[in-house]
Amino acid sequence: MKVIVIMAGGTGERFWPLSRFNHPKQLLTLSGSGQSLLEEAVERSTAIVPPENIYIATSQHLREAICNAGLEIPEENIIAEPSKRNTAGCLIYAAANILAKTKLSPEEVTMGVLTADHRIPDTTPFVEAVRAAMECAEQQDGLVTIGIQPVRPETGYGYIEVADNSGKYDSSMLPVVCFREKPNRDDAIKYVASGRYFWNSGMFFWRLSSFQNEFGKANPVMAETLEDLTDALLENSPDRAAKIFDALPNISIDYALMEKAKHVYVVPGKFVWDDLGSWDSIERTFPLDGAGNVTVGDPVLIDTNNSIIYNACGADKMAVSVLGMDDVVVIVNQDAVLVIPKNRAQEVKKLVLTLKDRGAKQI
Repeated sequence: MKVIVIMAGGTGERFWPLSRFNHPKQLLTLSGSGQSLLEEAVERSTAIVPPENIYIATSQHLREAICNAGLEIPEENIIAEPSKRNTAGCLIYAAANILAKTKLSPEEVTMGVLTADHRIPDTTPFVEAVRAAMECAEQQDGLVTIGIQPVRPETGYGYIEVADNSGKYDSSMLPVVCFREKPNRDDAIKYVASGRYFWNSGMFFWRLSSFQNEFGKANPVMAETLEDLTDALLENSPDRAAKIFDALPNISIDYALMEKAKHVYVVPGKFVWDDLGSWDSIERTFPLDGAGNVTVGDPVLIDTNNSIIYNACGADKMAVSVLGMDDVVVIVNQDAVLVIPKNRAQEVKKLVLTLKDRGAKQI
């Protein structure tokens, strides 16, 4: 059985003030398609597996909002983690739920892991890459990711390094040498020039038996947790499952598993891809005016260039005007306003943390 798990539990703090704790970025329309990011992710997934084989992994406080989002998947497939334990905990909990629900052995389930904050406008090459990755996961008994050929020296993404003789991007499957964290600009330029690096898309594929075995080598305690969680869910003991889950460390799947695993492969993804991680990314998804601006909500701009002006309220409710400014981001919501230099869009999270410390209601 092939299943898709869409991770959708984040709070999207870099998209404040639109993204909020109870209505984060995955439920927002940020790609210019008219659909929420989560709706897009589900729609893409239905080209790979039937709706009953699509699962959404999210947080307890978001389950109701996602259930009410009109997604065409069974409500019982929306998996709410008992507590926040990062992506490693998320995927262990999702795997345990799938094994308990299907009552299949780990060898019989191939899991694809996607996220709800990617822009992928061309479905056909994406589906081809996912199918190739799932086939690779079944044949190689290892862990597989999709790598995106870099088109710019991006400092906001992680990178995947392959061997010197694997840099022509003409192979359907390449062994991974190592994962690289988000680089500085000089290193990013070197990575792109070498031809040996892919952007890390954050999409993963494995048979659940391979997932369990590799975790057993990289982090035996977490592998045991997967087995214990599955047993607790099979026994219909949610309290016991929550207690087991709460004991997990708060760690990403990259640190806990992918960077330590011995059998990791990358499938080149030959499709347009973008990780919508902060406000500056939407200038790659929305049309630009003649001055290089993204404008939403009919703001008035004079002598303003290369900026992002997003009036979520609309011109009838809020008049937004910007004069004589370049390379800025101005986001207006009904109860909050954000103004920052565009090159500091990654730092919005600092503002959110400060607002939390102040007890602000607008987060």
